Amino acid sequence: MKKGIKVLKFLPYFPPHKGWLEVHVQEWSRWWVRSGYGEVLNITFSVWQSEGVFEYSENGYRVIILPAFDLVPNFPFPTFWTRDFWRGLNEAKKFGADIINTHTRFFLSSLIGWIFAKIYRIPWIHIEHGSDYVRLDSSFKTWIAWVFDQIIGRWIFWSADAVIPISEACKKFVGWFITREMSVFYRWLDVVETGIDKSLSDIKDKFPWKIIVGFIGRLYKWKNVESFIRAYYELDTKIRKKIQPVIVGYGEDLERLKILDRDNKFYFTGWKNSSIDIATQSQFDIHIHSSSPGWGLATTLLQAMYLGCFIVATPYEGADEVIVNGENGILLNGDSVDDIREGIIQAITELEPKRETFARLNANIIVERFSWSWNIKKYFHFFNQFLQTWKKL
Repeated sequence: MKKGIKVLKFLPYFPPHKGWLEVHVQEWSRWWVRSGYGEVLNITFSVWQSEGVFEYSENGYRVIILPAFDLVPNFPFPTFWTRDFWRGLNEAKKFGADIINTHTRFFLSSLIGWIFAKIYRIPWIHIEHGSDYVRLDSSFKTWIAWVFDQIIGRWIFWSADAVIPISEACKKFVGWFITREMSVFYRWLDVVETGIDKSLSDIKDKFPWKIIVGFIGRLYKWKNVESFIRAYYELDTKIRKKIQPVIVGYGEDLERLKILDRDNKFYFTGWKNSSIDIATQSQFDIHIHSSSPGWGLATTLLQAMYLGCFIVATPYEGADEVIVNGENGILLNGDSVDDIREGIIQAITELEPKRETFARLNANIIVERFSWSWNIKKYFHFFNQFLQTWKKL
């Protein structure tokens, strides 16, 4: 076998689009090349990409952009009738991939990756990030998403030559559709390798003598930030005076959330860039992980653990895989307003006596289980063994 493995990834989004999946793939690509494991070509849709750009390279990997538009919010649809769409697939063919990766079954990029793999007889490994059915802003849309999963999602899981879930919750979800052997590959944190510059954020200066209680992430319905806001307004007035709620992020729920903040008590920062956003998160005293069921282990939760924030988390998005209630944070029973309100009250009470101990334990968990060097090596060994088995078939 030739030295190095050429990996072709089909993706719904890629930075500058903001989200955990695309940032994960960007970091994965950079570390794969940097570690000398081979080449990476990322094929993504044009939503949020620079207009008129077909291809670019950075950090040793390539990105090719297929023209597309959002059929509905956050669901890009490729314009397969255009010249650049087929030009992009022709470049993908010329890349000569050893392995194809798709990420998350709930996008047409995974379907395109499947077709491409079968036409050119390239082994296909699907990496799944979801841990539940998609929940949208209406029961009809949620039903359509469920039907999509029963047909396309199930087909993706069944047809892939291997499936890699990124958390135990993801593995359990995939197990609803298929029975096959799967190994969990946890994602990793770039901040462990690069460090942070806290001086990039002035949140503590803006709100001196306040306990900063914050959320960071995409503002989608399934992030359940609404319950965080409602929980704040149900707190006793004395407690509200002690804290400053902060929301870092952007998404389709932003304007609705601002309306819910009826007295303008929340500080909405929007998206800045990753360095500034992480610096802001590092100044949270209490990190609120408010997620409802839906996706895999949340990067923002792992970051909060590494940064020493006191964690208040619903059990979803993988929180119950890394947080043990009372040992390294507060793990709530559910994602209701009552759950989050009581979690905030408990966290304020326990912040002083327990924060330092929790922070030390959480930093050790992240360094030991979520470092780049360990996890990217694990991927390389898995791909190597997979290709050796594939060639014998």
